[in-house]
Amino acid sequence: MLDNRANQFLKPILERISLFLLKFNFLPNQLTFLGFIVGCLSFVFLVTGMVYVAFIFFIINRIIDGTDGTMARLTKPTDLGGYYDIISDFFIYALIPFGFILFDEKNYLSMSFLLLSFMGTCATFLTTAWIFEKKKMELKITSKKSFHYSNGLIEGTETIIFFSLMFLFNQIASLVAWIFAILCIFTSVMRVINVRKVLISTN
Repeated sequence: MLDNRANQFLKPILERISLFLLKFNFLPNQLTFLGFIVGCLSFVFLVTGMVYVAFIFFIINRIIDGTDGTMARLTKPTDLGGYYDIISDFFIYALIPFGFILFDEKNYLSMSFLLLSFMGTCATFLTTAWIFEKKKMELKITSKKSFHYSNGLIEGTETIIFFSLMFLFNQIASLVAWIFAILCIFTSVMRVINVRKVLISTN
Protein backbone atom coordinates (compact mmCIF):
# COMPACT_ATOMS: atom_id res chain seq x y z
CA MET A 1 0.00 0.00 0.00
CA LEU A 2 2.88 2.36 0.83
CA ASP A 3 5.47 0.83 -1.49
CA ASN A 4 4.98 3.31 -4.35
CA ARG A 5 5.44 6.34 -2.10
CA ALA A 6 8.40 4.77 -0.32
CA ASN A 7 10.03 3.86 -3.63
CA GLN A 8 9.68 7.42 -4.91
CA PHE A 9 11.52 8.69 -1.83
CA LEU A 10 14.15 5.94 -1.65
CA LYS A 11 14.86 5.44 -5.35
CA PRO A 12 17.42 8.26 -5.77
CA ILE A 13 19.18 7.27 -2.54
CA LEU A 14 19.40 3.59 -3.47
CA GLU A 15 20.56 4.48 -6.97
CA ARG A 16 23.45 6.52 -5.58
CA ILE A 17 24.47 3.67 -3.27
CA SER A 18 24.16 1.19 -6.14
CA LEU A 19 26.24 3.27 -8.54
CA PHE A 20 28.93 3.62 -5.87
CA LEU A 21 29.06 -0.15 -5.29
CA LEU A 22 29.07 -0.89 -9.02
CA LYS A 23 32.26 1.15 -9.34
CA PHE A 24 33.94 -1.49 -7.17
CA ASN A 25 32.49 -4.34 -9.28
CA PHE A 26 30.05 -5.54 -6.65
CA LEU A 27 27.40 -7.87 -8.07
CA PRO A 28 23.72 -7.81 -7.06
CA ASN A 29 23.79 -11.49 -6.09
CA GLN A 30 26.78 -10.88 -3.81
CA LEU A 31 24.82 -8.15 -2.07
CA THR A 32 21.81 -10.45 -1.73
CA PHE A 33 23.98 -13.04 0.01
CA LEU A 34 25.45 -10.36 2.30
CA GLY A 35 21.95 -9.18 3.17
CA PHE A 36 20.92 -12.73 3.99
CA ILE A 37 23.84 -13.10 6.42
CA VAL A 38 22.98 -9.77 8.06
CA GLY A 39 19.35 -10.86 8.41
CA CYS A 40 20.42 -14.10 10.07
CA LEU A 41 22.58 -12.12 12.49
CA SER A 42 19.50 -10.06 13.37
CA PHE A 43 17.80 -13.32 14.37
CA VAL A 44 20.81 -14.35 16.48
CA PHE A 45 20.88 -11.04 18.34
CA LEU A 46 17.12 -11.22 18.90
CA VAL A 47 17.12 -14.68 20.50
CA THR A 48 20.02 -13.67 22.75
CA GLY A 49 18.05 -10.71 24.05
CA MET A 50 19.90 -7.94 22.20
CA VAL A 51 16.69 -6.65 20.65
CA TYR A 52 17.84 -3.18 19.63
CA VAL A 53 21.01 -4.53 18.04
CA ALA A 54 18.81 -7.03 16.20
CA PHE A 55 16.69 -4.12 15.01
CA ILE A 56 19.73 -2.32 13.59
CA PHE A 57 20.80 -5.45 11.70
CA PHE A 58 17.25 -5.92 10.41
CA ILE A 59 17.21 -2.36 9.02
CA ILE A 60 20.61 -2.93 7.40
CA ASN A 61 19.20 -6.11 5.85
CA ARG A 62 16.30 -4.16 4.38
CA ILE A 63 18.60 -1.45 3.00
CA ILE A 64 20.73 -4.11 1.34
CA ASP A 65 17.60 -5.75 -0.03
CA GLY A 66 16.56 -2.51 -1.68
CA THR A 67 20.06 -1.88 -2.99
CA ASP A 68 20.61 -5.25 -4.67
CA GLY A 69 17.40 -4.90 -6.65
CA THR A 70 18.34 -1.37 -7.70
CA MET A 71 21.79 -2.57 -8.77
CA ALA A 72 20.20 -5.30 -10.86
CA ARG A 73 17.88 -2.86 -12.60
CA LEU A 74 20.78 -0.50 -13.31
CA THR A 75 22.68 -3.36 -14.98
CA LYS A 76 20.70 -6.37 -16.15
CA PRO A 77 18.13 -8.04 -13.90
CA THR A 78 18.08 -11.82 -14.05
CA ASP A 79 15.53 -14.43 -13.07
CA LEU A 80 18.17 -16.13 -10.91
CA GLY A 81 18.83 -12.88 -9.02
CA GLY A 82 15.12 -12.39 -8.46
CA TYR A 83 14.87 -16.00 -7.28
CA TYR A 84 17.67 -15.52 -4.74
CA ASP A 85 16.12 -12.26 -3.56
CA ILE A 86 12.67 -13.73 -2.97
CA ILE A 87 14.03 -16.77 -1.09
CA SER A 88 16.19 -14.52 1.10
CA ASP A 89 13.25 -12.23 1.89
CA PHE A 90 10.86 -15.05 2.76
CA PHE A 91 13.42 -16.77 4.99
CA ILE A 92 14.26 -13.60 6.91
CA TYR A 93 10.58 -12.70 7.26
CA ALA A 94 9.99 -16.13 8.83
CA LEU A 95 13.08 -15.93 11.06
CA ILE A 96 11.97 -12.74 12.82
CA PRO A 97 8.68 -14.08 14.29
CA PHE A 98 10.46 -17.32 15.18
CA GLY A 99 13.10 -15.23 16.92
CA PHE A 100 10.44 -13.45 18.96
CA ILE A 101 9.08 -16.81 20.09
CA LEU A 102 12.53 -17.83 21.32
CA PHE A 103 13.06 -14.37 22.83
CA ASP A 104 9.88 -14.65 24.93
CA GLU A 105 7.74 -17.78 24.87
CA LYS A 106 4.69 -15.65 25.71
CA ASN A 107 4.78 -14.57 22.08
CA TYR A 108 4.35 -18.09 20.73
CA LEU A 109 0.62 -17.87 19.90
CA SER A 110 0.66 -14.46 18.19
CA MET A 111 3.90 -15.15 16.32
CA SER A 112 2.68 -18.59 15.25
CA PHE A 113 -0.47 -16.99 13.88
CA LEU A 114 1.68 -14.39 12.11
CA LEU A 115 3.75 -17.14 10.50
CA LEU A 116 0.51 -18.84 9.42
CA SER A 117 -0.69 -15.59 7.84
CA PHE A 118 2.66 -15.34 6.04
CA MET A 119 1.85 -18.65 4.37
CA GLY A 120 -1.17 -16.94 2.85
CA THR A 121 0.73 -13.88 1.65
CA CYS A 122 3.58 -16.01 0.29
CA ALA A 123 1.19 -18.37 -1.50
CA THR A 124 -0.81 -15.54 -3.05
CA PHE A 125 2.40 -13.67 -3.92
CA LEU A 126 3.87 -16.61 -5.83
CA THR A 127 0.68 -17.77 -7.49
CA THR A 128 -0.21 -14.21 -8.51
CA ALA A 129 3.30 -13.77 -9.93
CA TRP A 130 2.79 -16.96 -11.94
CA ILE A 131 -0.61 -15.81 -13.22
CA PHE A 132 0.73 -12.38 -14.17
CA GLU A 133 3.68 -13.96 -15.97
CA LYS A 134 1.33 -16.27 -17.84
CA LYS A 135 -0.99 -13.39 -18.74
CA LYS A 136 1.66 -10.70 -19.29
CA MET A 137 0.70 -10.22 -22.92
CA GLU A 138 -2.86 -9.41 -21.95
CA LEU A 139 -1.77 -7.29 -18.97
CA LYS A 140 0.94 -5.54 -21.03
CA ILE A 141 3.53 -5.83 -18.26
CA THR A 142 6.74 -4.00 -19.19
CA SER A 143 8.40 -3.62 -15.80
CA LYS A 144 11.97 -4.83 -15.30
CA LYS A 145 11.03 -6.66 -12.09
CA SER A 146 11.78 -10.37 -11.96
CA PHE A 147 8.44 -11.02 -10.28
CA HIS A 148 5.07 -9.32 -10.67
CA TYR A 149 2.32 -9.40 -8.09
CA SER A 150 -0.81 -7.52 -7.10
CA ASN A 151 -0.61 -5.20 -4.14
CA GLY A 152 -2.63 -5.18 -0.94
CA LEU A 153 -2.75 -3.78 2.57
CA ILE A 154 0.61 -5.33 3.43
CA GLU A 155 3.60 -4.91 1.14
CA GLY A 156 7.31 -4.53 1.80
CA THR A 157 7.08 -1.10 3.43
CA GLU A 158 4.32 -2.12 5.83
CA THR A 159 6.25 -5.27 6.73
CA ILE A 160 9.28 -3.19 7.69
CA ILE A 161 7.10 -0.85 9.76
CA PHE A 162 5.41 -3.66 11.69
CA PHE A 163 8.66 -5.54 12.33
CA SER A 164 10.27 -2.29 13.47
CA LEU A 165 7.43 -1.70 15.94
CA MET A 166 7.93 -5.23 17.27
CA PHE A 167 11.64 -4.56 17.81
CA LEU A 168 11.30 -1.09 19.28
CA PHE A 169 8.29 -1.87 21.49
CA ASN A 170 9.01 -5.51 22.20
CA GLN A 171 6.87 -5.42 25.34
CA ILE A 172 3.80 -5.27 23.08
CA ALA A 173 5.28 -7.28 20.21
CA SER A 174 2.50 -9.84 20.60
CA LEU A 175 -0.22 -7.22 20.06
CA VAL A 176 1.60 -5.82 17.03
CA ALA A 177 1.90 -9.35 15.62
CA TRP A 178 -1.85 -9.97 15.95
CA ILE A 179 -2.65 -6.77 14.05
CA PHE A 180 0.02 -7.54 11.46
CA ALA A 181 -1.32 -11.06 10.92
CA ILE A 182 -4.91 -9.90 10.44
CA LEU A 183 -3.80 -7.35 7.82
CA CYS A 184 -1.76 -10.07 6.07
CA ILE A 185 -4.87 -12.22 5.83
CA PHE A 186 -6.82 -9.30 4.35
CA THR A 187 -4.00 -8.85 1.84
CA SER A 188 -4.21 -12.50 0.80
CA VAL A 189 -7.97 -12.20 0.31
CA MET A 190 -7.54 -9.02 -1.75
CA ARG A 191 -5.01 -10.74 -4.02
CA VAL A 192 -7.30 -13.72 -4.56
CA ILE A 193 -10.13 -11.35 -5.51
CA ASN A 194 -7.87 -9.34 -7.85
CA VAL A 195 -6.54 -12.45 -9.61
CA ARG A 196 -10.07 -13.77 -10.00
CA LYS A 197 -11.05 -10.52 -11.73
CA VAL A 198 -8.01 -10.71 -14.02
CA LEU A 199 -8.68 -14.31 -14.99
CA ILE A 200 -12.35 -13.65 -15.66
CA SER A 201 -11.57 -10.57 -17.78
CA THR A 202 -8.87 -12.30 -19.86
CA ASN A 203 -10.59 -15.64 -20.47
